[in-house]
Amino acid sequence: MSRNPRSGSAAGAGMGASGASAMAPLPMASALHEWPEAGRTFWTLRRVADALRTLAPTAGVGTVSRPVLGHVVSDMPIARIWTDTRTVEPGDCFVALKGERFDGADFAAEAVARGARAVVTSDARRVGALGVPVLEVTDTLAAYGALARYRRAAWPGIVIAVGGSNGKTSTKELVRAALGARLEVHATSGNLNNQVGAPQTLLALPDAAHVAVVEVGTNTPGEIEILRDIVCPDMAIVTCIAEEHLEGFGDLAGVLREEAALLDGVALAIVPAAEAALVAEAKRRAKAVLTVGLGQGELAATSHGLGPDGRGTMTVDGVAVSVPLRGAHSMANAMFALAAARACGVSLDDAARGLARLDAGAVPGMRSAVEPIADCLLVNDAYNANPGSARAAIALLDAVAGGRARVIVLGTMRELGAASDSAHDDIARAAVASGAELVAGIGEFAPALSRVAPGHAGVVTAHDVDDLWPTLERRLPARAAILLKASRGVRLERMVPLIRAWAEENESPYATPSSGD
Repeated sequence: MSRNPRSGSAAGAGMGASGASAMAPLPMASALHEWPEAGRTFWTLRRVADALRTLAPTAGVGTVSRPVLGHVVSDMPIARIWTDTRTVEPGDCFVALKGERFDGADFAAEAVARGARAVVTSDARRVGALGVPVLEVTDTLAAYGALARYRRAAWPGIVIAVGGSNGKTSTKELVRAALGARLEVHATSGNLNNQVGAPQTLLALPDAAHVAVVEVGTNTPGEIEILRDIVCPDMAIVTCIAEEHLEGFGDLAGVLREEAALLDGVALAIVPAAEAALVAEAKRRAKAVLTVGLGQGELAATSHGLGPDGRGTMTVDGVAVSVPLRGAHSMANAMFALAAARACGVSLDDAARGLARLDAGAVPGMRSAVEPIADCLLVNDAYNANPGSARAAIALLDAVAGGRARVIVLGTMRELGAASDSAHDDIARAAVASGAELVAGIGEFAPALSRVAPGHAGVVTAHDVDDLWPTLERRLPARAAILLKASRGVRLERMVPLIRAWAEENESPYATPSSGD
């Protein structure tokens, strides 16, 4: 197989240009550049300059100036491409990123003092007296992406991009685990999925890895296209299309356009069979498409269910699969991992073993985390929220509560634009209809609950956590199963120590151990 470094596409046997289905494994890519000799780093000053001149996206980088202070472009080795002066090491090339409230050029002298061997900046005049080669660009963020793209093009393995409205980070970890049963896998750390995080993942590519799994996210139109051009994926997964960042995307059609841009030109797109509009976009954009799902799709779970602890089991092509992450949505995400593994030549048996070994702690906190506290149960899903993930969280609470009284605490879902009121009303209505004994709302959920359930005895509302807790504490039922769900800016996890103290104070001396874990 050969990869076009400018399109990110990969051509494999049996993959047509019309979006045909494909189950055959993707062969490993061949290197586009010769690897450095043992003991040498990939980067040299010449390669840095070449990356900025020849492989940069056309928008934003502009022309790279000649290195200043009499330095010439040479094969001087560069240890790493680095942006954080606090951890710069001798031999690094420091890229002076610029943000709304900072300018890396202000710290270039510190970087050089720590041993940086070269500097990439948008203002050479400010750093020209540091005694090291300085490469000037129009936009250092775009330059950082160009350097990552150059490294990615020189790397011979398969790159899998993971995008979508919900579940990106957990899906990335599931893919890592499934592939890791047989292959060396490099993957995004945490959820570093933006125009800094995705390049950072690529720039850290180890020579020995077979596959890279790169998470990509967006909060503004056009960002996925930028990241796709940097990552150049062979394979792309879009987990779902749901209401997200509607202030920028406008509506679900806008979300679909944005997220589906990840699929342009990829050798294989893996998408949920249940989302017809996404499947249609995938067939229009990708060289081949594989649909997956629970009970439907070209690769489907023929049976599936959740245990009392919310963890899933399913059968796929006769193989029993255990999913360590909780909720039906995690089983759906595991299907993406199984499909990616098979496309990379990993058998379903091996992929299932890899999934079973996944440590749920690998997924960053406050994402469907189920924690027994005394004789209560806390479902902490407070990292972020949109309507799709809120519905999944309510379903997870129902799955793990057992015979406990259920309490749902909701905080504002941000960046929903003109759809905010209707979206909050829909989730408020779903929460009340779920049969939970108590539904509490702060921020935008306070008026939403008042609109959809005026005078409801099981509803409590307040402006913020501090105002809510005194009322909620008095009404919490013993041994409750409590869900926390809100957008990141709400910081609903502030309730965790309050709930912990309440649960421990009110623990029954006759309580049996919780089965949450």
